[in-house]
Amino acid sequence: MKIISEQRLKNLAKLKTRKTLWIALLATVVLTIGTKYWFEKQSNLQSTEAQVQQAQVQRGNILVGLDSDGTIDFSKVTLRFDVRGTIAEILVKEGDRIKKGDIIAKLADQDYQDQYQLALAKLQEAQEQDLTNQLDNELTLKKAETELAKLRDEYKEMEAIPDAYAVNELKMKKLELSNKEVEYKNLQQKFELERARGLDQNELEVQMAKEDLEDTILYAPVSGVILNFANKVGESLTDEQDFATLHENNTVKAVTNVIEYDISQIKVGQRVYVSVEALPEKKFSGQVTKINALPSEESSGLVNYSVEITIKDPVTELKDGMTCSVSFVIKEVQDCLIVPYQAVKMVQGKQVVTVLNEQGQQVDKQIKTGFTDGTDVEVTEGLRGNETVVYQRASTGKTTTAAQTNSGQRSR
Repeated sequence: MKIISEQRLKNLAKLKTRKTLWIALLATVVLTIGTKYWFEKQSNLQSTEAQVQQAQVQRGNILVGLDSDGTIDFSKVTLRFDVRGTIAEILVKEGDRIKKGDIIAKLADQDYQDQYQLALAKLQEAQEQDLTNQLDNELTLKKAETELAKLRDEYKEMEAIPDAYAVNELKMKKLELSNKEVEYKNLQQKFELERARGLDQNELEVQMAKEDLEDTILYAPVSGVILNFANKVGESLTDEQDFATLHENNTVKAVTNVIEYDISQIKVGQRVYVSVEALPEKKFSGQVTKINALPSEESSGLVNYSVEITIKDPVTELKDGMTCSVSFVIKEVQDCLIVPYQAVKMVQGKQVVTVLNEQGQQVDKQIKTGFTDGTDVEVTEGLRGNETVVYQRASTGKTTTAAQTNSGQRSR
């Protein structure tokens, strides 16, 4: 029987403990490396899957334009009475659609009726007085005409026998005749002026009183929609106060400021698309109708020019003052086949996209491209429009695609 000392036993125990620790440490290292490898493999796999994209080939529009922020602006007409008074009646309501010539409101008109009748009475009195004056003037003129005729006959007789009269006497008679002729002409002119002056003044007063009476009725100068009233029935107003606001002919505009560096790209008649923040599902078309020739300078020193766009297809949901985005069309291709810009690649000098066949397999198809906005690209040949394209999503690094090489266009 082999006897092992106590010290030997302690040494053997230490050896076993160290061996166990080394085995455990080695197992831990192997497990850590394996786990890290598995996670990296899974991460790479997920990254690869995440970068693979699918997109349906579809028809649409590709647009390159100039974007700007703006506001919706109704074409408004401010209405006011041309006379002061108290509102007697309002015949329409806010929101009513009215036609040109419709009556909107009336003022109490009794005072203006009285003024008109008084002016008519004064005119009638003036006409009667004028008739009396004309008769008197005609009588005076007839008397002057008779006296003139008598002097002419007397002077004619004296001229026929000049030896019977002194030279001085002939001269005096001739001077008397000349003065009478001037007097007669002056009377004619005076009577004509009195007749015209008297009637014109009174007729003018009648005309003015009539216009004031007519101005107590407010007519619509254009067709449109009543937006608001500033006063109610029974309230007083002056001829300088706005009474109502009319949205003219349902005309809706978008107004925006374009910086001086871009204004050369904007032309009257240019096609524009307008998007309203309050109506995100709708897009409106329009055209530039006015470019302000005078600039407006901001506190930052930037020079802008106000541009007006008339919206062709406004809806009732559009409200005055709404915030909007305006896209001025620089170039646009409508109703074309579209694929994502990144889906086009160059293979052996040819433009190619990868599509899924009926079996779900990936196959390459040669295509030809046209216009691009940097996000989508027009396909002119090679696709029918019902395919699904598969492509690798571009990394954050900027690369040149086959679509870029072909079209040479840049995005907005």
